[in-house]
Amino acid sequence: MEELLRQALPFWENLTEKEKRKLVSKTTRSSCVKHSLLHFGGGECAGVQVIEQGRARVFITSQNGGEITLFRLLEGDVSILSAACMLNGMDIELDMEMETDTILCTIPKSVYKELYDANSAVKDYTVEMISEKFSDVMWLFHQYVFSNVASRLAGSLLEHRALEKQDVFSITHEALAKDVGTAREVVTRLLKQFQTDGLVKLTRGKIELLDVRRLGKI
Repeated sequence: MEELLRQALPFWENLTEKEKRKLVSKTTRSSCVKHSLLHFGGGECAGVQVIEQGRARVFITSQNGGEITLFRLLEGDVSILSAACMLNGMDIELDMEMETDTILCTIPKSVYKELYDANSAVKDYTVEMISEKFSDVMWLFHQYVFSNVASRLAGSLLEHRALEKQDVFSITHEALAKDVGTAREVVTRLLKQFQTDGLVKLTRGKIELLDVRRLGKI
């Protein structure tokens, strides 16, 4: 646990030995199966999550049940937005879906808040990371407003290629629809058009990217 926190938290070396020991002893580890969901916000402050192993998708849900993927967390990443409630007047409702079997380490709110209040390095890191994530989210919403669905779908395919480190990967049309914030039927129609254009090859449950360069220009 200590090595994980040391690697994941840039302020680790600015903590006192007592603070380090408390952080290690109070951080909990949990195993989450693929597709399990966690909800943050709505008046409850969950603390800070660190991905020890696996991958998670962080998203928001609209009133009509539609999902928009905000970002993904890989091994060693910190989910700092779940701690945004420590900043006065800020409460963000988020959901996290495990895209693989995942080991999640959680720093309780009370422990992190104590460090946040007492240690300027922790406060600076928290404010900087939350601001950075909000900037990323604002860019994402800009893409949703001003770019077309085909462009977002191409971007999602390229992101999954990078995550899987290969041109062929397994993914459902429903999962892609959640990524790009549209209906599954729209994704299916666009993928068929991509296939006709020679950009991808569709097989049952799998997609092969045939022309990465052209996909990147959509």
